[in-house]
Amino acid sequence: MSVLPLGYPDFTRADIHVLLNRGSELVDRGLAGACVPVETEAGELVIALLDYDHQCLICAIGKSQGWYYALDAAWQPLAQGRLIEDVLSILPGALEAHRPAAANAC
Repeated sequence: MSVLPLGYPDFTRADIHVLLNRGSELVDRGLAGACVPVETEAGELVIALLDYDHQCLICAIGKSQGWYYALDAAWQPLAQGRLIEDVLSILPGALEAHRPAAANAC
């Protein structure tokens, strides 16, 4: 018997829409320079929050096996959860804490 995760294992269009909208709100608040979808070298789609010059990653949001996750620029975990809000709720505080680094996150 195998156990399947609730919901979809990978991003849905609705997930992407919500993440891009929330990312744009963070950009409007000055916590990031851009929010864009990016395909990793492994072929996974992540939503990337970039610095003010749009050159360096501040945070990446992804989904794997039904779990949402957020990673910082060093690919260290910031949050993980079954619900998209589990990850989105920590982003303003996490980005605010690193705001000075956002200007030159590289």
